[in-house]
Order: sequence, then C-alpha cells, then structure tokens
Amino acid sequence: MLKILRVFYSFLIGKKFVFILMLTVVSAASIVGSLSPYFYKLFVDAIPQLDYPVLFRILIFYILARLLTTSLYTIAHYLGDVILVDAAAEARTKVFKRLHDLDFAFHSSKSTGSLISAIKRGDGAFFGLFHVIHFRILDIFVGMLVMVYFFSGIDWKIAAFVVLSFAISLPISRVTVGINFRARKRFLEEEDNISGVITDNIIGFETVKLFSKEDWELRNLSKKFEDWKHMLWKFAHTYRIFDVSTALIMNISIFLIMLITLNLATNLKLTVGEFVLIIGFITSFYPRLFDLVWGIRDIAKDYADIEKYLKILGYKILIQDPKNPVKLESVAGEIEFADVSFKYEKDEKEAVKNINLRVRQGQSVAFVGSSGAGKTTMVKLLMRFFDVDEGKIAIDGVNIKNFTKSDLRSFMGVVPQEPILFNNTIGYNIAYGKEKAGKKEIIAAAKLANIHDFIVGLPKKYETQVGERGIKLSGGQKQRVAIARMILSDPEIIIFDEATSQLDSESERLIQAAFWKAREAKTTIIIAHRLSTVSRTDKIVVMENGRIVETGSHTELLRIKNGKYRHFWDLQTDIN
Repeated sequence: MLKILRVFYSFLIGKKFVFILMLTVVSAASIVGSLSPYFYKLFVDAIPQLDYPVLFRILIFYILARLLTTSLYTIAHYLGDVILVDAAAEARTKVFKRLHDLDFAFHSSKSTGSLISAIKRGDGAFFGLFHVIHFRILDIFVGMLVMVYFFSGIDWKIAAFVVLSFAISLPISRVTVGINFRARKRFLEEEDNISGVITDNIIGFETVKLFSKEDWELRNLSKKFEDWKHMLWKFAHTYRIFDVSTALIMNISIFLIMLITLNLATNLKLTVGEFVLIIGFITSFYPRLFDLVWGIRDIAKDYADIEKYLKILGYKILIQDPKNPVKLESVAGEIEFADVSFKYEKDEKEAVKNINLRVRQGQSVAFVGSSGAGKTTMVKLLMRFFDVDEGKIAIDGVNIKNFTKSDLRSFMGVVPQEPILFNNTIGYNIAYGKEKAGKKEIIAAAKLANIHDFIVGLPKKYETQVGERGIKLSGGQKQRVAIARMILSDPEIIIFDEATSQLDSESERLIQAAFWKAREAKTTIIIAHRLSTVSRTDKIVVMENGRIVETGSHTELLRIKNGKYRHFWDLQTDIN
C-alpha cells in the first residue's frame, strides 16, 4: 500500500508550496468551523446579563467565523484543484506512456477491456482519494483536536474519554474497512470480466453477426452477471457492518459523555454555557464518526481502484534500451542472424533454434513453412518485441540491442497480416507513416500502393472515415492503405506479412503489384503464405520446427526432389 501511495504523492508534490498552503488552509477552515459550540456557550453565558451590545458583538463574530470558514474552504478547494488538474493529467500521461513502453509480451497477455476499465476507475479514484484524505479525514481530525482542547479546559475525564472512544473506533473501522476492501477487490475482478466480455463483443461484433451468435453472447453475458451479482451482494452487505458498528460506538460514546456531563452539572461543576458547549460538540462531532468510517472506507475503495491504475507504472520493461545507444541516421539494410535461438516464456520447445542467415542490402528474402515453424518469431526478434536467448541479430554489423527500440523500428516499415487502422480518415491513416506529411506526398504514396483511384471515387475522398480498426474498408483496401502508410515512412527495411491468401484475385494482384513497386532497392523480408508471392524473391528460406531446412531461389528449390518447398508448391498448384 505504501508503495502505491508514494507513487500517488509523487504527482501531488510537484507543486509542494501550493500543497502545503492547501493543507494549512484546510486546517484553518476546520478550526474556525469547529468553533460554533463555543459561540453557543458565549451566547448562553451572556443572555442573563441582558447586555444587547455584547450579544450583538458575539453574533457579528459568529457570522464572521461562518463566512471565514466558507471562504477558507473555497480557497482550499481551489488550491486542491490547482494541484489535481496537473497531477491527474501527468499521471494519465505517464500511464499512457508506460503502456506504450511495455513489451509485446505484456500486451498479448492483458485484456483490453480490463485495462480500459482499470484506467477509467483509477483516474476517477485519483480525484476521490485526494479529497477524502486532505479534506474529509483532515477536517474530522482537526475538529476532534479542537473539541478535546475545549473539553480539557472543563474536565480532563471528558477529554480523555473522547480520545479513548476515537482510538477504539479506529481499529474497529480498520477491521470493517478491511472486510469491505477485500469484498470490493473480488467484485472489481468480476466487473473487469464483464468489461472484457463487452469490449471483446464490441471489437468482434462482425464475427458475432457472421455466426448469428447474438443470443449465445447474451446468454454468456447473463451467466457472467450471476457471479457479478453474487460478489456485488457480498460487497453491499459489508456496508451494513459499517452502519451497525459505527452506530454502536457513537451512541455508547454519547451516552457515557452525557452521563459524565450530567453528573458534573448536578454537582454544580459546570456552568449552563459549558453544558451547552459539551452538548454542541458531541451532537455535531459524534455523528461525524460515520463520516470518518465512510471516509476510511472511501480511502480503501479509491485505493483499490487506483492500485491497478498506478500499478501499470510498476510493471517491468523486459526489453530495455541500451544506456549508450548507437545513433545512425539511416542504415544500408544488411541483416544477419548469428546462432540465434529463442524460446517463449512457459514454452518448453524453442521457437527458433540455431538460426544463421545473412540478408544482403537490397535483397528480398521470404520465410515459408507450416504454421508454427518460426517465421513470425524471426520478425518479432528482428524488431525486438522479444530478445534472443542465444546468439545475436545485427543490422549493418551493429547488434540490434545497441539501438534504442524506437530507432531500430524506425529503420523498418511493416505491412502486417491484419492491418489495424485508426478510427479516422484515410488520409490520416496514410499520413501516420510520416509526421507532417503533405497532401502531395500522401497522394503519391497512395498511387504507388494502387489505392488512389479507389479513394478519389469516394464522396469524401481522402477525408473518408474508415471506422474503428478500419471496419468500413475491405481486407484488400486496408492492406493497400497499410502499404501506402509504409511507403510514406520511407524505411530502409520492409517487412511484409503477406495476407493475400484470403483475398480475391483482383485484390491480390493489386497488393502484389503495389508491394513490388514499394520495395525496389530496399531490403525486404516476406512472411509468405501464398507461394505465388515469393517466387520473385531473391532468396527463399524454408523453416520447420524453428530451424532452417532449405535455402535458395524459387527455381533452385523446385529442383530439390522431395524438398519441403517443392512439396508446398505442389500442394498449392495441385500438381501430384
């Protein structure tokens, strides 16, 4: 808990002077605001003298104290907002940056819905935790000190009993809040599960409709809600524990203090004004024990929400940038895999084993093989989504670990198997490949990618919205937008995760033509599924079980009798 609170306060103390000033103003407001019972005493003591000017002066000071209290609280809230606005923005920005910095392995193991839910709750809890600690709890604590100060001037036994009852309420509150906190954490797990199901359905709504699974998904969600409702009821019942335990402490405390007070009064050890002061304090303060317990409970609630949010900042980045990176403006594009072996975490089998491969500058190389052969792993290692376990990968003779990840990936342009487009315009998605790209550059890239004619045929042309993840475009159109985006980035190394196997022949022809135009004179790596794409490459690397089993050109590999590549080619061309 202390670790999370340290992170929380690290954002707040950026404006240390304002923070200290705010605490001072809150304390002053609480002190002045707690003086009402004292004014009641002054009124009661002054009334028998029937001195109107004295009563009038007390009234003026009483009203001024109330106005001052309101003014101080207003100033304190303003100062709190001055701190919070920047602190909350900085926290969200750092969490956002951390999510980008975290490794491929982190994101592949996390639910998008769960992360969104955690960020949304955590950002709200950032504000809630700040106010409950620095306004509600501090206000109650200062108010208690004021009350103890006045009681100690009347009878030390009353003051001691107030402190004792307050001290007893804290451990009881801690127990009840602990029960509530644990129940809330279990409930939040179910809430995140629900959020994950809903997010998956929104993202995959097309698949749901294609398989007519609307009713099935509704039943699945209803089933999830059974666990959600069960945990919500458990969570809700903990509030009844609050009510009963707090009411018991409060009423027993009031009874005993009143008993002591009545005893002092009947023995003429109290003035009427002092009696009114005591009644005023206990009737105004003790009901605030509920506020104290609820305040502690809100701290626990907000902490539960903010813990998962700020915990993102604590996740370790596995793939680290070097302390003294190599800086190159550009690279020629020569790639070497030297004795490379790698195994995914928790997998017993190595994904790639003893890979030795050299790709010359400007050469086109294709990786082919069955699913799980290690083709995609080779590209992930090259881009440092993961680090090799053994051996090294070099670009232009420089170990890729000596580049920052950002610099390394800036040398590469990737056309993924399933391009993800932003929910923005076609022009925006193409321009994403180059910061401050001009309209002429965007159009030139679109023409090279064989997508310009399609775009200008649309009513809004380059301002056409593509929808979330590019849902409004076909698979072939998204591929060509991705190629245009890659062309605009002007990389030295092109990686093409070919995805034409499930497209129509016309889309495949356009994508292949666009690709071969785009890769001229550039080092190119292709992950091939349809071999018609790779027949033009300079070198074909055939992989099986994480190893390279054949290497050569299309013509050379077809000459190998009973060869793997020949087998794949025969399967795709229906030659027996």
